Amino acid sequence: MRRHATPIGWPRRNPRHYRFAMPNAVWEYKLKPVEFIIFSYLCYHRPSGTFTPEVIATDIHMTTSTVKKYLEALMDRGLVTAERSLALDVQCITSEKFFTLPNEVFLLQLPPSAFMVYSYLLLIEDRRTHNCHPSYNTISAVTGVSKNTAMKSIGTLLEMGLITAESSSYFDKRGMKWNGNNLYTILPVRAAMDAFNQRQLHQLELDTECRRVLRRQAEYDHRHPRAALCAPDSAPAAPDPSQQCKPLCAS
Repeated sequence: MRRHATPIGWPRRNPRHYRFAMPNAVWEYKLKPVEFIIFSYLCYHRPSGTFTPEVIATDIHMTTSTVKKYLEALMDRGLVTAERSLALDVQCITSEKFFTLPNEVFLLQLPPSAFMVYSYLLLIEDRRTHNCHPSYNTISAVTGVSKNTAMKSIGTLLEMGLITAESSSYFDKRGMKWNGNNLYTILPVRAAMDAFNQRQLHQLELDTECRRVLRRQAEYDHRHPRAALCAPDSAPAAPDPSQQCKPLCAS
């Protein structure tokens, strides 16, 4: 009798085709969110070559001046070479203990803090169920962002369709019920990409319609010049002598 294994979580695919490795030790560097994105980008392209700040800025949706600033910070810390590639010792630890990020993560235009929080959730997720339940304090401590920023980042990930969140509770020894940490489930990134593309397409349609309306309005105004809304102001009338103020006392 043929046995059918029930798949749990995502469909099984070769991770090398759609994910790239990030070293677990990256959290020890205490990188800022923008530094983390640039470092991740270089890990994604390792070891394909070096990239100019302009190319990196375009791919991670930032300004060139911002990328140059944080690239210099990574160079000063010895994580990136002057040729804008990962340092040799960093490449070595990348091949040891690591977690993976989806290749599409750079296309979603996530804010730097949300990108970092998403990466941390992927680090600690259960590879079988794709679940994790860190507290906001833990997320803040590991990523280096504030607790409020961590909460906003979780909200962004929920809106993007990258994760789901369920509230949890527990009972202490006295039988009292307390709120627990949220239970997060990492969703397949392709669904989030489809939703993102739909939003981009809808916004493009709105922008196109707006430009069309403005163009038609400009053409109409050119063909039918508007009359002056009001005539030129006439000279002010002379004041009524009876309304003029009289002196309080004679001189």
